[in-house]
Amino acid sequence: MIYELQPAEGCRLIRHLLEGCEHAVVIYGVLEGNNLGKIYVDDPKAPTAAFIWAQNEMFYLIGAPSEAFISQLEGFIIERIKPEAIGIGEDYFNLELITEEPSDTLVERIFRNRLSRGERVPFSFQKEAFLALEAWLALPGEYELLSVDRNAMERDAQNKIEREILKFWDTTETFLAKGIGFCIFKGNEVIGTCLSVFVSGSEYEIGINTYETLHRGKGLATAMAAAFIHQCIQKGGTPHWTTESFRKDSIAIAGKLGFKQLPNYPVYFLAFEDFKQ
Repeated sequence: MIYELQPAEGCRLIRHLLEGCEHAVVIYGVLEGNNLGKIYVDDPKAPTAAFIWAQNEMFYLIGAPSEAFISQLEGFIIERIKPEAIGIGEDYFNLELITEEPSDTLVERIFRNRLSRGERVPFSFQKEAFLALEAWLALPGEYELLSVDRNAMERDAQNKIEREILKFWDTTETFLAKGIGFCIFKGNEVIGTCLSVFVSGSEYEIGINTYETLHRGKGLATAMAAAFIHQCIQKGGTPHWTTESFRKDSIAIAGKLGFKQLPNYPVYFLAFEDFKQ
């Protein structure tokens, strides 16, 4: 069987499966109840495996899944998760594994549908390298950088900020209380956002969007991210940056802002519409 746990219970029962992953901000953002997601396990009292859905971000398979759990998981995804994910606007199933069994082997054992394999690029923040930067807030004159607060959200007539927040947080009030965010306006239009999409304690996962291509390549994402990191440091926090290997611009921005690139690791993906029984 596959059982769903509430965040507080899940955090207590599966923490032992995450030894060595204490800085997995996305996972702990869900487990701590800060961010939207769901927690599924093989046993509701003494789980040996967990399947975590961090909404609009990633699915994680953790621990030592039994053969019974493996045999049920793909059907569970198709019958229960697929319609719900599509209903909230998620197009792709993206999966990371934190297991003893090699990822490629386990994925082949679980899925009859063939998942594609990509690579995620993690980074480690180097505070001193960031603090040595100069003029990191320079912006073209027609753009305005603002902190995400109630005033910025009221000015955003298209509600871009709110929609972005609610992909990851249950309410904007929860985000404003626990998160960090910056946005760029051109006139009264929001051009881009940089938000803490997942938060665990004093650790903040960065999510950046510049919404239209004509505004890209002007340093807007770098300026938003730099302001985010500066505020994160002021709060005594640590920023986290993870991206995909094909997102060259994201990798370059991280390098500019004091992040050290770490070894890539595999991620597996398939469009939800392509999952077949």
